[in-house]
Amino acid sequence: MAEYTILNKFENQLLGRVEVEAMFHGQAHLASRQKVREIIAKELNVDQNLVFPIKISTSSGVRDAKILAYVYKKVDDAKRQLPKHLFVRLLSKEEREKVKKELASKKAAQKQAAAKKGGK
Repeated sequence: MAEYTILNKFENQLLGRVEVEAMFHGQAHLASRQKVREIIAKELNVDQNLVFPIKISTSSGVRDAKILAYVYKKVDDAKRQLPKHLFVRLLSKEEREKVKKELASKKAAQKQAAAKKGGK
């Protein structure tokens, strides 16, 4: 289990979330988004699907990682406020590749439709 410290916890009532700053001590290499999600959810006694790691930052020569995560009360609020790429980052590698291929094919289809419309 990674050693960590919750540095700051701010309840943003306007946006319906808790903004958590945490520090992983000496184990920056273990601070994956899934691991951060599990640890913060366990610490705050919330569902893991409500925790969204926004930023994981490290410094050169230091083994600590500083984490910024948002804990929402409802997943709908997160979907409305956060960019779509943050949801894709939380998927497994295989699922992420699948989503990227789907998005690329949709984009190609839109380009073709636009080219046909512009050509007429």
